[in-house]
Amino acid sequence: MSSKKKAFTKKERNIFRIDVHATHGWQVRIQRQNQSYTQFFSDKKYGSSEKAFEAARAYRDQLLQELPPPIDPTARLRTPEVRQKAAASINRSGVLGIGFSVKVTRQGIRRPYVQGYWIDANGRRRATSRSIEAHGLKGALELVCRKLHEVQANRGLSVEEMVQRALPTLEKLYREAQRDR
Repeated sequence: MSSKKKAFTKKERNIFRIDVHATHGWQVRIQRQNQSYTQFFSDKKYGSSEKAFEAARAYRDQLLQELPPPIDPTARLRTPEVRQKAAASINRSGVLGIGFSVKVTRQGIRRPYVQGYWIDANGRRRATSRSIEAHGLKGALELVCRKLHEVQANRGLSVEEMVQRALPTLEKLYREAQRDR
């Protein structure tokens, strides 16, 4: 591959290739604390795509050293109080990690499910769901609660307590979904 082609295929953070009509070059784009920093490096001005890319990279590196590090958008969610409040605001079942949903098949048939959500040891969100039509509402809820209890033994609630807390709300949501059919 020629060096000219290599420059066009480079993927570097905050450096973007612009090839529109008569405009050819590299653009550096960085945003910090709601302020944008943008600079264009023209192939024509620098003599070649490679030289323009090297100038863009040098500018980006210098700018990154001068600017403060980016703000982590999830930092405010790291306090236990904020996480608990956020979870409570989206939790309708009364038990954290248990929900109700209706999935629509390709044929347009609405199928109700009890769903369970949790965060695994690697910090990834995981989910399970059980069909209410196949297991009944209470049966599907028990299966989901067992799975949640299995993957999160430190929840503080037994399977029976989770079922007792979530069942009245899920019954209401299920009745509403039946009416909406």
